[in-house]
Amino acid sequence: MNADTIKTIDNAIKEIWCNNIKSDYENFSLLKEDTLKNSFYFHLRNKLTDRFLEVNRLKIYTEYYHDGLRADLVIAQLCEEPGLNGHLRNAVVDILAVVEMKYKYDTNDDPFKKDIVKVQNYIKNLNYKNCLYYLAFIHEVVNSVKEYSWLTQRDLKWAAGKVTELNGYFIEGNDEPVFQIISY
Repeated sequence: MNADTIKTIDNAIKEIWCNNIKSDYENFSLLKEDTLKNSFYFHLRNKLTDRFLEVNRLKIYTEYYHDGLRADLVIAQLCEEPGLNGHLRNAVVDILAVVEMKYKYDTNDDPFKKDIVKVQNYIKNLNYKNCLYYLAFIHEVVNSVKEYSWLTQRDLKWAAGKVTELNGYFIEGNDEPVFQIISY
């Protein structure tokens, strides 16, 4: 897959997080993780356009499970003739984006940390060379710092050049939610 296609996907995902998902959150359209996933799919499908997806043989799948990958959302590239390979999963030739999502109200960090380990394992064990990974987390807690990151300095070794955090949270003294992007 060419670099322009990857960049288009990356820009779309980031723009959707900061604009569409934030707006959906502020307008009370997101109830839990499933509505976050549905909203993300809807906006991504519209942003990338049918033409872009068709020309690049791309499909957006939720709850994608194959080859040890169990992702909330993926952008997959199909072979040139996908109907000839039996099950559709056999037609996937590459995964270009994996998005793991969490939306939790005032809970501990464990569900978020599990998704971080999941993405780390994808990077370590799967052979998707062009793939970008996104941690799309809304955690309804108030943080004392303006910029919050889930990844530690140790995580940067495996995350560099591959992982982007899409964070939604609150900071002390501000009623507005913060939706930020941190790319590694």
